[in-house]
Amino acid sequence: MMNFKNWILLLPMTYIAIGCVTSKPTRSTTVDAYSNYDEDLSGVRPRYKEVAPVETAPKKNEVKRVLSDQPLHVNRRLDAVVDTIAARNRNIRFASGYRIQIYVGSTRKDADDAKLYTYQTFPELNPYLMYSQPTYRVRIGDFMNRIDAERYLEQVRTRYASAVVLAEKIDLKKSLLIK
Repeated sequence: MMNFKNWILLLPMTYIAIGCVTSKPTRSTTVDAYSNYDEDLSGVRPRYKEVAPVETAPKKNEVKRVLSDQPLHVNRRLDAVVDTIAARNRNIRFASGYRIQIYVGSTRKDADDAKLYTYQTFPELNPYLMYSQPTYRVRIGDFMNRIDAERYLEQVRTRYASAVVLAEKIDLKKSLLIK
């Protein structure tokens, strides 16, 4: 009688030996099976009716228009909307922008000198003199972009070292005159 240990060792070897003896060389049957496929699928295909294209004759009242003769308007409603938007935009006078503050002090004469300097040196910039007791402030320009204000700031600092760029509401029409 075999003991249990020998039986456990012998069992896997038996399966391997039987598997090797009974195995037959396999050949590919998938290619052969599909190469002889001849099912007729015409019964399940959708069928469409052939319809002749409908040609419409131009009506007598219609005039054939050439694109090059017409202005590039899409339609009248679109033109009305664009005109409305343009009218609203014409009514907008102020927007967020930047000004350069060149003087802050309590002397009216110095504020007037700063304003005069702006008129003489930068005629395209508008000076704004503001007074809130007891301080005078002179701000110049109506700039849409900070970078434009920075360009003038370097030139102004030769005379007014404490000049700074401030965010403020500006006049749009005047800002368009600045180069």
